[in-house]
Amino acid sequence: MESGSLDLRALVDGLPAAELEELRDAVASRLCREKYGADTIEGLLAKWGREPSCPCCGSSGAWLDGHTPAGRDRYRCPACGARFSALTGTIFANAKLPLHKIMRMVEVMCHNASLRLIELTCEVSHSTAFIWRHKVFSTVSGWQDRVVLSGRVWIDEMYFEDTRVEREPGAPKRSGLSRDKVCVVVAIDSFGRALAVVSENGKPSTRRINKALRTHIRRGSTVVHDCEKAHNALVRDLGLVDERYKAVTTDPVYLEQMALVNHLCAWIRRYVERFACMRSENLQSYLDWFVYLHRVHRDEEKWPVEERVVRHLALSNTTYLRKW
Repeated sequence: MESGSLDLRALVDGLPAAELEELRDAVASRLCREKYGADTIEGLLAKWGREPSCPCCGSSGAWLDGHTPAGRDRYRCPACGARFSALTGTIFANAKLPLHKIMRMVEVMCHNASLRLIELTCEVSHSTAFIWRHKVFSTVSGWQDRVVLSGRVWIDEMYFEDTRVEREPGAPKRSGLSRDKVCVVVAIDSFGRALAVVSENGKPSTRRINKALRTHIRRGSTVVHDCEKAHNALVRDLGLVDERYKAVTTDPVYLEQMALVNHLCAWIRRYVERFACMRSENLQSYLDWFVYLHRVHRDEEKWPVEERVVRHLALSNTTYLRKW
């Protein structure tokens, strides 16, 4: 065994740079195949049972019709005659990276890594890391629309500086809950289901609270909050049991009863502050990913996090158009 190890080391040491890079790629592909059951994007989609369907009319039962210029199988729709590949209509369309690099980026994103860390870990450019981050984000866009909280539900608001606000050079930042800050409505229930929704700027109104939470809390639930007046109409309209605690940070009862949502707000703030250059118009995308991962990590004993995320990406019908 020791002799074999020395032979391998000598072999690797003697490889020229180009062949060494090929070896690294081959090893990475094998490890990807062993971990995810595929070493190509098409193989990954097939593993999770994604059937090629027409992006134009949605028909299934397409037949093979040659190959694309990139060498991938091309299909023809039996209904409308459109031609497409297995990657059409997915975030993998036009992907130039090998699967093992894409999966490595996804793995790093499961730990909320910065763009710089993605670049270094996955050996990709800044623009590639940025595009793939937002490709992955696009697969959970609107995911929170289906979240419904029940039982005992804690709600609160938190605020972030709005990067879209233009200030005069040297002008001080406005203090308090000014219109310069983006409001995020946060909620979590006793089952661990979470919600984080951007709600315009400044202190929220009754209308904005209703818009953010009305369809996400089951009627008759108990809502625990900090006596914010904007919550009153929501409590009344949904027939919620009203449990309120005045926000006094020195009151041990308030701290104990609101601890769950306060901790969630703290986790969200630490998460968002990792991305110092994030633009405010992208904040909801980052929150969608945070809440999605929160749900996935909650169930990780049933299904490993990375495998579940990979399956989600493979079965998603989302495409991403570059916006910059």
